[in-house]
Amino acid sequence: MEQLGGQLKGIYRDILKDGKGRILSDSGWSSNTIARQCRILLAGFMKGDASGGIHHLAFGTGRGSWDQDGPPAPDPSATDLISPCPHPMPLNALNLIYLDEDNNEVATPTSRLQITAILEPGYPAPGTPEGTCPLREFGLFGTFDGTYFMINSIRHPVIHKDASATLIRKIRLHF
Repeated sequence: MEQLGGQLKGIYRDILKDGKGRILSDSGWSSNTIARQCRILLAGFMKGDASGGIHHLAFGTGRGSWDQDGPPAPDPSATDLISPCPHPMPLNALNLIYLDEDNNEVATPTSRLQITAILEPGYPAPGTPEGTCPLREFGLFGTFDGTYFMINSIRHPVIHKDASATLIRKIRLHF
């Protein structure tokens, strides 16, 4: 396929804090995969069709085998997570801001958007006997004509988020 101009780009960062607010881990910034469906959402928006923008952020447990073999790269043609957790974070629970070229927050639209999700203690609900929720994947979703479309996704080493921990996930999209 012919590509013109710059590519869409996504990066993310995870900061995991314990119940006392101490940082347990910080992933640093890493690339994520822009899904092909994102381009459909953008085209629908440009044409004025029923593209609704970002709708929710979903988290998933992925597959336990990824812990030994490493997670496979996300498939840009995927339309959903491998193993999504119930109760994704809706748009009104996310913080969206525009960023300038130096990644400073600005009030007017730019070609950079940062989405921040704060997974408070107890969310998602622990799903293992050890009282943790093993997170291995996430996906940002928008809507087009009432149907969910994946915008981007990542598969990463397992994060064991216990019921007292807070996970701060930041996603940056460069258009």
